Amino acid sequence: MYIERVPIGLDKIIAGKTSRIRNLVLGMIIARIINPKSKLATARGFHEKTCSNSLGKVLNLEKADEDELYEALDWLLNKQEKIENKLASLYLDNGSLILYDVTSTYLEGNGCELGKYGYNRDKKKGKTQIVFGLICDKNGCPIAVEVFEGNTSDTSTFLSQIEKVRKRFGVKNVVWVTDRGILTSSNIKELVKPVEG
Repeated sequence: MYIERVPIGLDKIIAGKTSRIRNLVLGMIIARIINPKSKLATARGFHEKTCSNSLGKVLNLEKADEDELYEALDWLLNKQEKIENKLASLYLDNGSLILYDVTSTYLEGNGCELGKYGYNRDKKKGKTQIVFGLICDKNGCPIAVEVFEGNTSDTSTFLSQIEKVRKRFGVKNVVWVTDRGILTSSNIKELVKPVEG
């Protein structure tokens, strides 16, 4: 299968063994890159009677439905920390350059417990939002993502990311690249503190 020949080994990072749930996740990732659509439209695109079903055939997902895709996302969420740890072990080490940025997205509806009113980059008045921070390696490849409540300031997300890189990933000495809104004087003090271990 082509995806197994991709140099980063995305399939193995997601799960060591081939399984339907791993194929569902891979299918969603590939479909999202090629032609982003809703989960319902993605599932329908896998079906054998559509003109874009080659991905469904390759991954044996022709019978996938929307509910299966949402179940696969729940499964993936439970594996997030393990996947991030694997990515960090492959792409980060002492002396690495780490890119970090924060953004937000607004929400429709009110079912998300993290959805709060906050600084709205989307200019959507009256909408709750979530904030998320993304850690990438020097090439811009994602390593880890964290979602915060919608009223979280950009600056207050940074300390938990420093901690994540130092403690969970075991990478003590790195160069952080982020925007000036995140690098407050208190965050800079935390960055220059001697690291134990």
